[in-house]
Amino acid sequence: MILDEYPVGSRKYLRTFVAVAFATTAFAAATPAKADSCSNLAKTFHRPKTTITMAQTVPAGTFVSPAADTLPNMPKFCRVAGFATPSSDSHIQFEVWLPQSGWNLKYLQVGCGGYCGAVPYTSMADPLRRGYVVAATDDGNQSNAIDTSWAVGHPEKVVDWGYRAIKETTDVAKGLIFAFQNSGPQRSYFLGCSNGGREALMEAQHYPRDFDGIIAGSPGNNWTHLMSGFAYNVAALQGISSGDLSQSDLDTLSKSTLAECAGKDGGLSTDQFLNNPRACGFDPKKLSLSKEKIEAIEKIFSGPRGIFPGYQGGSGEANSFVDWPLWLTGSGNPAAGLQGAFAISTFTKLVFPNSGWTPTSFTAADNAKQADKELGAIANSIDPDLRVFTSHGGKLIQYAGWSDSAISPQNDLDYFHALNREMGKGATREFYRLFMVPGMAHCNGGPGANAFGQAFTPSGPNPSDPAADIISALDNWVVNGRVPEQINATKYVNDDPNQGVAFQRPLCAFPNIAKYNGRGSTAAASSFECVRPDDDERLGHDDHDDHQHEQRLGANR
Repeated sequence: MILDEYPVGSRKYLRTFVAVAFATTAFAAATPAKADSCSNLAKTFHRPKTTITMAQTVPAGTFVSPAADTLPNMPKFCRVAGFATPSSDSHIQFEVWLPQSGWNLKYLQVGCGGYCGAVPYTSMADPLRRGYVVAATDDGNQSNAIDTSWAVGHPEKVVDWGYRAIKETTDVAKGLIFAFQNSGPQRSYFLGCSNGGREALMEAQHYPRDFDGIIAGSPGNNWTHLMSGFAYNVAALQGISSGDLSQSDLDTLSKSTLAECAGKDGGLSTDQFLNNPRACGFDPKKLSLSKEKIEAIEKIFSGPRGIFPGYQGGSGEANSFVDWPLWLTGSGNPAAGLQGAFAISTFTKLVFPNSGWTPTSFTAADNAKQADKELGAIANSIDPDLRVFTSHGGKLIQYAGWSDSAISPQNDLDYFHALNREMGKGATREFYRLFMVPGMAHCNGGPGANAFGQAFTPSGPNPSDPAADIISALDNWVVNGRVPEQINATKYVNDDPNQGVAFQRPLCAFPNIAKYNGRGSTAAASSFECVRPDDDERLGHDDHDDHQHEQRLGANR
């Protein structure tokens, strides 16, 4: 059964049946035989439309993945690789890594970025070191995460990327765990950022009984409108007669933002990032730049009204040296920035194939309307009704960097508000927390404290400490009922754990922010307290936020 054969409104009521039916049939089919060793899994594990291509023991030490990733300090583990073919045009590759000893009796599945295209081996290493069975997939295509040529004429592969590949991987992994360990996992978790965050929310919405806890980082859950926003930003930059914003222009923007806002939003005046960017409200008209450059910046700051939120900016130096050249300006060629590359790939291959589409061909609203028609039911995970997920005690942690120029951090607040409206504030607090990370770029990086055990980044200094690690915090919430209200994040020198700790800051459950208490070192997390913003009513949740949110989601309904 494919959910996309049904109207979007009906899919909501089918999810419980589909999730339970998939889980039951897949588990029953996958576990009639028990394997007595890793290598035997290739012969003894059987599941319909699933092929095991490798089952081998990997010795402890450094493991070099098929993608040439060098992964040090790995425990001895059973590496299982294979592929699933739920449709005649599917080829979903997966890997499942099972500890040979020291299993913590838990399963963790990791997502991947963009259009995926390869198993994210580096994301699998840390969970395995922690004692988890870990699994991941290439989402059913073999590409470079941006190119979507594989999707042209292959609608089943698009469904695989949208949601089916992660479900197939979940079912085969749980079957392999039972075959190898003679028991299933006591707890199951999902961790992903960016597209992986979209997948994380897809799991909570499509397959709500598969995981006990989910971590969704900077989710691209409103995928069709995100891509429309990308196209809008490229068009805005291309409207500048010089073709783009220069590095000097970005330096001016960064320094002006810091000069006006740093230290006035609960953070320190010496910070190279903003603690609470929405308290700033920096006006680009103050910049000593040309009118057309200011207009382009204003468009990017605001975003296409009613489609996707803008990129107001959460830092100074991060925007100048990390995020904007990479994602927006393309260092002189906006179409070559990652936003441009994703928009062009999405609209020329998936939305308007063979049309000669360019970022200026249509309005943002027209792009969003057609993208919703072609991809919305497959790609978007925007449903705030998580009652089935919460009915078995499911817990959800969401996080995003305030300096993210890939997916606007306001998108995370949109989902936060949607959950509160749908589930009720009191009910939402029983199962959900949002952590906004000052000075963090997309998923990681940036000048802020940006390491706390999340996807795509090294663990903090204490990965087993729920007070300093998001995976441990989730596990502690699920197992012991201890709600995470604060997680201490670490900034490593040059973002390299081998060079030591530069400083630490607490991440506070939104809408709280970290504020210096006036005592102790400003490099220590203990010198900061989680408090309400001074203007909580305006910054936390107001009618304007709700109106904008309703406009942005309207075309998806």
